[in-house]
Amino acid sequence: MGAAGEARVQDDGEAAASDVDPRYIVPGLSRGLALLQLFRRERPAQTLQELASGLGVTRSAAYRLVYTLENDGFILRDPVTRRYRLTARVLTLGFDYLNSQAVAEVAAPSLQRLSSLTSAAAHLVVLDGWHVVYLARVAPAVALVSNLQVGTRLPCHITASGRALLACEDEPKLREIYRLLCRESREVPPPSSFEALRAQAEEDAARGYVYRGSVLDPGLMTFACVVRNGAGDAVAAINVIGPDALMARFGGETALRTVMLETAATISRQIGFSGS
Repeated sequence: MGAAGEARVQDDGEAAASDVDPRYIVPGLSRGLALLQLFRRERPAQTLQELASGLGVTRSAAYRLVYTLENDGFILRDPVTRRYRLTARVLTLGFDYLNSQAVAEVAAPSLQRLSSLTSAAAHLVVLDGWHVVYLARVAPAVALVSNLQVGTRLPCHITASGRALLACEDEPKLREIYRLLCRESREVPPPSSFEALRAQAEEDAARGYVYRGSVLDPGLMTFACVVRNGAGDAVAAINVIGPDALMARFGGETALRTVMLETAATISRQIGFSGS
């Protein structure tokens, strides 16, 4: 195949992966949503100039966006500091999404039992593009547990839950996630190569779970495995996170494997899975 043919195949592959028709994109809506995503836990309030810089647009373009979002009740400007912040209306969108996830309601009692049994924090996590999103959380009343809250979004490749879910994806989907990580992940480096990501996914799939030290909180260990629906698809992952010493007292990887896989199987059966 000549160079032109190779380029054509590559272009067709990328088009198929993205499958986006620019004729139907509304740029203003995309920029408005991108502006909302600039508000993060570490930067909850920002000036107009900071928002403009974050979007890479002029102040006047950013002003039209914040004027619209403020008028619709999604952001609010502090008249003293002149900084904008999100309102509770954005939060309602998140809760509407969480409430639509039936698996979160089904998994709640199992997460409670996991947390009580292990004295660790237990979570339910789903894959959303190149992120994992924490849908549910149960944590004991102690200081040294994970502070990951419901709604937290993290790059999928740095979390045990994300790795467990990536291990269930086919190669085209894995390639698309890798492409998104390389393009979008700025605060956390993407995997060194697609081959490295695929090799990690294959290793995790063969094991059936992920047990590792936390990248975000050194000193904490996390164990994750997937939950499957009636079609056999991995729709979510459950995890427990706690200090290394706590996990060791519980019995380490061996004890956690038994408890976690049994819990995942229970939740899976409750949402229709009939496999082993």
